[in-house]
Formats: sequence, structure tokens, C-alpha cells
Amino acid sequence: MDENLKIVPFKWELGEEKVSLHIGEYQYDDRLYIGITSHGEDGPEPFADMTVNLPAFSLEPNEAFINGDISRDLLAFIKENKLGKVLPYTVKQGFGKYSVVAFDLEKLKEFDPKGIAEFKKSHDIPDKQPRKQKQKSKGIDR
Repeated sequence: MDENLKIVPFKWELGEEKVSLHIGEYQYDDRLYIGITSHGEDGPEPFADMTVNLPAFSLEPNEAFINGDISRDLLAFIKENKLGKVLPYTVKQGFGKYSVVAFDLEKLKEFDPKGIAEFKKSHDIPDKQPRKQKQKSKGIDR
């Protein structure tokens, strides 16, 4: 297991899991995919898809629809870990209703730096450059 892998608790209706996130893209439309891996006694195993791909709706590259199966727990996890902002609307598709989140790609980078780098590259999203500190103006000698 990767020693630098960020693992955090995920609380849901059946208890608590230790999880990590995997960032990728859906094959159709190259939209943001976030998978959750559980890290238990038997080692890592897929736990859930945080996002779903609904191609009928437009999104910004950092936005995604949240899986409706455990959406309440997923939204709480997103807020608790400050992964993004839940947008003030939902969409209906079939029998499901899906929340939309504008994810903070820099926060997701803490979980999967390689996945975010590949995602940004495929969407031409530049890396945030560290802010340069302004030099203090020196007093003028008179």
C-alpha cells in the first residue's frame, strides 16, 4: 500500500469505514469520476462510486453528479472533508434525483495527485501557482 495514501473515515448508515479516493474520468464526455476504496482488515477493496455520469446535463469540468444510492452520506463526507461546494439544485434522471457538487480540485489532489494531474491535463486546467508575496515598499530616503 502507498505510504502517502490519504485515508479518512467515512460515516454512513452501516457504520464507519476507512476510505481513500481515486480520481479519474468517465469514458463518455470525460467527466470527473471519483471512486471510493475501503481499507479494512482484508486490505483495500472498492467501496462505492461517489459520482455518476449523466450525459444529458451540462457541467463544468470540476462539477459532478453525486451517486444517489448513499447520497446523504456522500454529501456529509464531502462537506466534512471540504472537498467542494454542494450546488443549490438537483437533477432528475429516470427514477433518481442527483445533487451536484463543484469540487475543489486542489483538495482532491490531496487524495490522488496523479489522478488530478491527468484530469487537469486532459481538460487544459492549469495548476495553481503559489502566490508571490509582494515586497514591502521601502521608505524613500529624503
